[in-house]
Amino acid sequence: MRAKVAVVGGGSTGSSILYQLAKRGVDSVLIEQGSGIAAGQTSRSTALVRTHYSVPVVARMALLSYRFFRDFSEELPGYRSGYVETGLIIGVDPGAEPSVRQSLEMFRQMGISSSFVDKEQAKVLEPCLDTSSFSSVVHEPNMGYAEPSTTASSFASAAQDKGARVLTGTTLLGITKTREGYSLSTTGGVIEASKVVLATGVWSGPFFRKLGLELPIKAVRHPVAIYGRPEEFRGVRPVVFDFPRSAYYKPEGQGLLFVGSMEAELDESSPPVDPDRYDQGITFEETEKFTGWTSEAYPVMAEKGTFERGYSGVYDNTPDQQPIIDELSEYGYRDLFCLVGLSGHGFKLSPEFGRIMASLVAEGSFSDYDVSVFRLKRFETGELLRGKYSISTVG
Repeated sequence: MRAKVAVVGGGSTGSSILYQLAKRGVDSVLIEQGSGIAAGQTSRSTALVRTHYSVPVVARMALLSYRFFRDFSEELPGYRSGYVETGLIIGVDPGAEPSVRQSLEMFRQMGISSSFVDKEQAKVLEPCLDTSSFSSVVHEPNMGYAEPSTTASSFASAAQDKGARVLTGTTLLGITKTREGYSLSTTGGVIEASKVVLATGVWSGPFFRKLGLELPIKAVRHPVAIYGRPEEFRGVRPVVFDFPRSAYYKPEGQGLLFVGSMEAELDESSPPVDPDRYDQGITFEETEKFTGWTSEAYPVMAEKGTFERGYSGVYDNTPDQQPIIDELSEYGYRDLFCLVGLSGHGFKLSPEFGRIMASLVAEGSFSDYDVSVFRLKRFETGELLRGKYSISTVG
């Protein structure tokens, strides 16, 4: 098989890249080792869609991605992402307050809707939330969540409508440089491509080692607990970021509550895991901790909430918890691109990731704003993109 561009990885990022390439008329093929699109970590995403990032360029990417999710059916007629608008409440602690104020000023200049509200207003927005542990509260109306597998499948199917090819159940075995580009050896045969995009997520380490490159990516396990909400806490409710407890709470559907950790220690101190062999469940200790957080934040949950189940996904973390977006000519691989090290931000930024990478591949540049700050070389030069907050994943 021959294609102009081969995209490796069929999660939300890879499928978005494929769609944007196909939209530009580029002959492309996607290679996914799983049995279907989003068979890997995308299916385990809590799929939050938000604009609250303290790094300006990431906030811009998040705003554009949010707008894409909001208008998904207009961009991809006949397809859906399952996006639900909920709004976001951020319970701030005293240590984060100066940084949050800086972020809100940046958001004002960007056109992101975000403002402090008093605790009485917060109780109107979410009557079940106990705000006593927060020094202040921020409300952002433009936030929600989507369905991760549905979104990725929509990208891939819309790309196929435009002529792209999708190969699932196909494992990449090796990449060899040729005079015309690259030869990709797969379990389904050989694919010849002029250009290659690696969107390989938590499996990036082995792929890049075969190329003689060691990326600064650590695969870290992230547990999530799921609770049943009582009658008075049902329906569409705001997502809550709880800075004092380093927790987030995502009311999903009519009656569930997903709870996860934003603890910096989870990413900094946790040992790396093998994404093919890790504990995909949730431990008793993790359940106990999340239940304690939930009971304190929502007293009604302490009285009437029910623990339903839990699971764990894996993040592909970089040292500054920001993605690597690059073309690898300076490492000896011209026309080999990568978008990896997503650090838990992959799904919510996937629409903009696709647009950026498709521009770099098809047009040779992306001029809307500077994405060179995401180059791999930053880890050698020390030009890291550090977020302003001491908690993980918010960025």
